[in-house]
Amino acid sequence: MSIVSSRVSSVSSILKGSGVRSALVGSQKRICFKLPTSLKTVLINYQNGCDRQAYHDMICILRDSNVKDYELLELLKDLQECMSLLGPIHKLLIEVLLNINWISRSPEIIINFKKFIEDLMCMCIYHSKLVIDKLVLQFKLNYEDASKWTNGQCPDSYRNKISHIHDLLRKFLKIIPMSSDVLVQSLTSLYPHITEGIIVTQQYIFALLYILNYAPQLRKDILSLIIHRLVALDVSVPPSEIQRYEDEEMEQDDETIFKLDDNTENNSKKSSNVEMKHPNAQLLDVCMEQLLAYVYECCHVELNVQIDILKSIYNDLLYIFERIILPTHASHHVQFIMFYLCSFKPIIAEAFVKWLWLKVSNPNVAPIIRQSAVFYIASLLARANYITLNLIQGVLSEMSTWIHSYISSQDSLECANSDVRVHTVFYSVCQAMFYLLAFRHKDIIDGKRNLLFLQGLHLTKIVTCRLNPLRVCQPAVIQNFATVTRKYQLAYCYTIIERNSRSSLPVLQSTNRFFNLLDTFFPFDPYLLISSDHRIMPIYNNSQATMGNTTDSYTSVKKTECDEDDFMDDNFSPPSLESRNSLDKFSYSTSPGFICT
Repeated sequence: MSIVSSRVSSVSSILKGSGVRSALVGSQKRICFKLPTSLKTVLINYQNGCDRQAYHDMICILRDSNVKDYELLELLKDLQECMSLLGPIHKLLIEVLLNINWISRSPEIIINFKKFIEDLMCMCIYHSKLVIDKLVLQFKLNYEDASKWTNGQCPDSYRNKISHIHDLLRKFLKIIPMSSDVLVQSLTSLYPHITEGIIVTQQYIFALLYILNYAPQLRKDILSLIIHRLVALDVSVPPSEIQRYEDEEMEQDDETIFKLDDNTENNSKKSSNVEMKHPNAQLLDVCMEQLLAYVYECCHVELNVQIDILKSIYNDLLYIFERIILPTHASHHVQFIMFYLCSFKPIIAEAFVKWLWLKVSNPNVAPIIRQSAVFYIASLLARANYITLNLIQGVLSEMSTWIHSYISSQDSLECANSDVRVHTVFYSVCQAMFYLLAFRHKDIIDGKRNLLFLQGLHLTKIVTCRLNPLRVCQPAVIQNFATVTRKYQLAYCYTIIERNSRSSLPVLQSTNRFFNLLDTFFPFDPYLLISSDHRIMPIYNNSQATMGNTTDSYTSVKKTECDEDDFMDDNFSPPSLESRNSLDKFSYSTSPGFICT
């Protein structure tokens, strides 16, 4: 045998040895990092400047190494004895300790870690902000076994893990008065960004709402935080980009795009055929479902409304609505929390409408807020099927009285200001009144008595006054209002509409910007989110419906839907002063807020 062949055979024989390689690997020395045995000595030496290296080594081990449970348990016991030494100088050590994912450790570690945090908060108040920040961060951890939400329900694994965080926060809020302010600051600063994803945001909002179970005094602050972030998300999602239908549905007429089915099976089919086009629409949808579910569960016990709790939540949400939602332009869905809340009791809807009207009639309120408030009134009364006829008639009477009073004040002047921007609130109230009459005229006009009520509004004087509201209000509203008033002989608007269309006065050219202010705001336009719409659709008026039985109103609306214009009778056709398209756009499924010109 040659030398080469003997070498090859010897090497191959070594490689074939099954236990040789494992023996070599097993014989290698491993470097083990151990925590110091005397923690107190390390801390004192660091404070005195004698031996800082041991302290830094301990921090590196805690930060970079996978500390075993028994080692961590020994460290926690040593920390209990050195609690008085953990002053501001040891902030880095406290931060490294709190970064440990102790929630996923053994039950013994969890118990001792919670005890350590409790003692730290009581004895070293300096670290309170850091401790609460680190606890709140645990809400955002995307645990592998807690990442899937089924039917909008929080997984038990995530609920069980963060229960330890809530136990600590509950104790802090009880024994440390200042912790509530610190907690609200932490919750605000650590709220998930859009880029962190749906799961993290769902978990965080669930944790925020769970806090309200043991800290109801923070409800206004926490709901303000959630709604403020959802409003910012809502305005970034244009309604035209929320839904996308399959190719077969896209071939249908534009009038049936928003048509809804009362049948549950058809609804589920629609949801499967519709995709969220905008990347933030799905996030907004799941958050709205959480928020609406919380409101319902708080106000109901065994399906019965708790009136005291309802009033309390209404006051909190009204505070938030006034400061966040009402001043916001182009919000399309978040305001439905008030729409939903008002459906629980008629007295809440009446209180909300009364509050809005006080805003409208108060001359000390900014005009843009007064405009927004009156459009909220009109949209709520038009779209909510739980609104009573008495409330609609009462609001129309208030609007009519206010409008006639305003007209009288202008007529008493020798020379009224012709700039429409001066009269923005007047035109807004007129448009709201015209919109409400056009949308709900079938409900209002039910017998001779109600017809006499409408005649008492003196609509002719309104449309023929010097301020000429038919010139400024939205064309689609005016067309439908003119049709209704002509049919019931309440007023004749077409002569004025024709004169306005022929008019070429310079003042009309200077009011184009103002047209936009009246043109696009109907806050309770159709709700387009898919997952959370099951809470809104049963109380939503998609078309003309009778008001006899509000409980079954939604069902009756579905059965009577048709392709014809809501505001037209089969045998009645108004003069065509504008293109038919503008008339068709103002239908049961799309009020002027969604008109695209």
